[in-house]
Amino acid sequence: MLVDHGVVVQGGRATVVFDPTRTPALKPSVVIVSHAHSDHYSLRALRSLPNTPIVMSRATREIIDPSLRLRNVVYIEDGEEVEVEGVRIDAFSSGHIVGSLQFLIELEGKRIVFTGDFNLEKRLVLKPASVVRADVVIIDGTYGSPEYVFPPRTELYRGLVEFVKSRMEEGTPVLLKGRRVGVAQELTALMYMSMDVVPLVEESVASVNRVYEKYGEWLGKYAPWVGSIPERAGPVITHLASRHDARLPHCLCTGWAVKGGGFPLSSHADFSQIVRYVRDSGAEVAIPFCGYRSELAESLKRLLGVEAYAEREVTIT
Repeated sequence: MLVDHGVVVQGGRATVVFDPTRTPALKPSVVIVSHAHSDHYSLRALRSLPNTPIVMSRATREIIDPSLRLRNVVYIEDGEEVEVEGVRIDAFSSGHIVGSLQFLIELEGKRIVFTGDFNLEKRLVLKPASVVRADVVIIDGTYGSPEYVFPPRTELYRGLVEFVKSRMEEGTPVLLKGRRVGVAQELTALMYMSMDVVPLVEESVASVNRVYEKYGEWLGKYAPWVGSIPERAGPVITHLASRHDARLPHCLCTGWAVKGGGFPLSSHADFSQIVRYVRDSGAEVAIPFCGYRSELAESLKRLLGVEAYAEREVTIT
């Protein structure tokens, strides 16, 4: 197994590549894309493999390849199974963003799960991920350090609503900044459902909102925001990197804010969820594929007694 700009898993005659962010050095039998965040795929890499089957959900393709230029896409959805180039692939929702999936494959008698980014917590949007039983789990380590344990969702929701209400009482608009795909949709739903206000939403966020709605996620009402200072008090939802007028108060909504400076609202699993996933999966081997890889591997060995590896290359027997 190779963890390098994606994850390469070899077994028998099959080479399975998960989430490549550059063209794989080894020729893959099949490529699998877990979801539509840009740190999990490269269109250039995918286009460089015109004869290789590329497995993903319809919602993922709608976001990353709306013009349908990729060739050889094989669709799979939550609860479905496909066989591609002799590899059986089972898909399960990962609860991260619209269309995000975890995948179970079996190579040389080993049940291997690639979680992609996942979330086990109940939220206003999407259903939580289910833990998939496996021998080997290749797991998201974005927040794989013990310092990243998030408050309960209800507490975060309450704090955000109180923060926005206080600004509205002052007659002030407030920018809520979250990741364009994921947190921004949760913020859209929270503002409408909890406050009965129609939030203003930046177009880059609204375009993703429409994909969520197409695939059955109701976010409530929202209105377009064109970037000028709003005339009325209330929430304005933008993506994290959006530039804004310095006169507008703003709030960052990201897991990195657990250390302060915003609200740690994330579509990722925190450290406690990651540990719970590995424990409940029954896996004997865990391999973090991103984030705090070394620290998480050591924590999993200490807390669960499993084999855990953070090396670039891993051989599993």
